Amino acid sequence: MNTPRESQIRSRLTAWPLAAAVLFAGLLTGLAGAASAVTVQGVSVNANPEFSRVTVEISEPAKPNVVRFEAEPEAGKPERLALDFPGAELGIPGPSRIEVHDGRIDAIRFGRTRDGGVRIVLDLVRAARHRGLRHIYPPRIELDVLGPVVGESHAP
Repeated sequence: MNTPRESQIRSRLTAWPLAAAVLFAGLLTGLAGAASAVTVQGVSVNANPEFSRVTVEISEPAKPNVVRFEAEPEAGKPERLALDFPGAELGIPGPSRIEVHDGRIDAIRFGRTRDGGVRIVLDLVRAARHRGLRHIYPPRIELDVLGPVVGESHAP
């Protein structure tokens, strides 16, 4: 038979592993949450007759904000489309500009934002419609810039 003191010690000893397991699970959950920030891993472009497709490779599915900026001719800025990934990390080494010059997109620029996200900017040759596609596996965003290329004949 156990004395009251032995029962108290035994209950503390059995509670300790449970408390440690709960604490450890909480730490793992916190680490997983911290590690779940999206990382932009690559940017590429492919021109087709009907559209130019910009593909953004990301570490996990995400929904970026798409922002359109009107041209500012007096400042030498073309029409632009931007993909904003708030809270994302930039995992692309090398230059932060891709020269495209395909008749729809002049260049693609990317970098960190002041508030700690990633912005990808498409400098357009002229105003154009666009459509976006999100893919889960592999995780990526595709942004299509639609319309004929500048200088292309539109005669039937």
